[in-house]
Amino acid sequence: MDYLEQAQQYISDQKHGFEYFALVLGIFFAWSAIGNWNWFYDPPYSSVKNPIGFWFGRKAFRVTIFIFGVVLIAGSVWLLMDSK
Repeated sequence: MDYLEQAQQYISDQKHGFEYFALVLGIFFAWSAIGNWNWFYDPPYSSVKNPIGFWFGRKAFRVTIFIFGVVLIAGSVWLLMDSK
């Protein structure tokens, strides 16, 4: 069993594993957009890998990632609160 399968099994075995994973991922995305991390936002802007960055630029890509992060945070918090 490789590392990815082990991580997937660990997350699925936890009571709220998916919700916590989505929360951490959302925080990472929002934090990376606010911090404007070069290693995250400097991929080659080709229409296949990054169509938003290709058409609208880096700032639009950061805004999109930030919105996606906020949606992940809100959705995971909602799921965590709904299950209690």
